[in-house]
Amino acid sequence: MPGPRLAQNNYIQPKTMIKKTLCTLTCSLLAVAAYAGTTPVYSGKATQPTVDPISPVLISYDNVSLGYLYRSADFLGSDVDGHGAALNLEVSPVDHLYLTLGGSWTSLDILGLDLDYWHGKAGIGGYIPLSENIHFVLEGGASYYNVNLGNFDVGTDDWGIYAMPHLRMKFGAFETHIGGTYDSNELAMSRYTAFARLLYEITPSLDVYASVNRGFRHNSDFNTAWGVQAGLRFKF
Repeated sequence: MPGPRLAQNNYIQPKTMIKKTLCTLTCSLLAVAAYAGTTPVYSGKATQPTVDPISPVLISYDNVSLGYLYRSADFLGSDVDGHGAALNLEVSPVDHLYLTLGGSWTSLDILGLDLDYWHGKAGIGGYIPLSENIHFVLEGGASYYNVNLGNFDVGTDDWGIYAMPHLRMKFGAFETHIGGTYDSNELAMSRYTAFARLLYEITPSLDVYASVNRGFRHNSDFNTAWGVQAGLRFKF
């Protein structure tokens, strides 16, 4: 018959084996959790995987702009200037792509005559984010111009194409567009135009803007063409 000490040893051995087994199992779970990048929480509830937040697009491609414009040029040695209004719409149906539709009207004073100078465009654009707040943008489409002598039923019009590569940059409340435009339309004041536009965000859905442009390689009899704009941009 086994003595008391032998019986006690037989009782301790199973407890020691259970402790070793639990310890080994716990270490294995911790190792698997560490490999998976998560640490288990023994709360009785399943842990939810964490998802990195998607960075928002800071630069707007869903907006409508409305503003005042001023044009000035040299026409056959005489100064030409005019005042008018401009309207432009941008809609982005999918990421990295947007559609645009715009137009302007200017009342020009040329050699004592009042001319209505109309411009319309319809195009498509794409943008490549160089960083979260700097985008390279390429836009192109159809360009239409109409020149009408206001006091008489006399005028002319023409169709062409345009391309507008530029950069859009946003830092804080300020957004800047810098680039150039090529326009094949014979009634455009310039074949090539450089432009810069500065916007300031008043609210998340409203900007004020001002822009300036300078023409190069002028069409027809225009020379030294330039212009400015100022207005509001509504974002949606």
